[in-house]
Amino acid sequence: MSKKFIGTVLCLAITTLTTPSFAQFGGLGNVLGGSSNSSNSVSAETLVQSYVGGTQHVMSADVNLLKAMGLKEQAEREELAAKNLTQGATASGLEDAAKVQTDSSKALEEAMGAKKVTMSADSKKLYVAGVVDLVKGIKSYTGMANDVKNFKPSITSIGSSAGAASYVIKSLPNSITGLKDTLKRTIDFAKENKIALPADATSVL
Repeated sequence: MSKKFIGTVLCLAITTLTTPSFAQFGGLGNVLGGSSNSSNSVSAETLVQSYVGGTQHVMSADVNLLKAMGLKEQAEREELAAKNLTQGATASGLEDAAKVQTDSSKALEEAMGAKKVTMSADSKKLYVAGVVDLVKGIKSYTGMANDVKNFKPSITSIGSSAGAASYVIKSLPNSITGLKDTLKRTIDFAKENKIALPADATSVL
C-alpha cells in the first residue's frame, strides 16, 4: 500500500469525523446536562468503558428485579448477557445487551401490572437491591454528560471502538429516559406493595 494512498485514507477519516454528523455530539450532551467548557478530550474507548460500567449496574438491577418477581429464566438470560458485556464492547455487543434489557423491562412491566403479586421477605430484599442498582445505573449514565461533550474522535479509534462510541452517543439520551420511566414504575410498585426503599431512590428523577 503506497504512502500516498495511506495519506488519502487518513485525510478522509479525519474529514468524516469532523463533519456535522459528529458535531451533533455536543448537542446530545446538552440533553444530558453538565458543562461544555471542559477542554479535556475523551477517547472512544473511555466513552465506551463508562457506558459499559453504567450498563452493568442496569443489568444487575434487572437481574435482581426479575428474580424478585419470580422471573428466573429471564434473570438468567440477563446474567449471561451481562457477563458477555466487556469494557471493549463493540456496537453490536452493546445492541445485543440493549435487546436483552428491553425484553426484561417488558417482562417486569407485565409482572408488576398483575392484579395479585405475592412477595416473600427475601424477594423484597432483592427488589430493593434492584432499585439501588437501577439508581446507580442512571447516575452513571447522566454522569457521562461531559464525556459526551468532550468526545474527540481520533484516527486510532476508527474501528470497533468508534462504532461503539457512536452507538453510545445516539442511544444514551433515550436510555436515560427509558430507565427513569422504569424507576418510576418500580417505585410505584414498591409503594403499592409496602416495600421500603432508600430515601434517595427518587433522587435521579
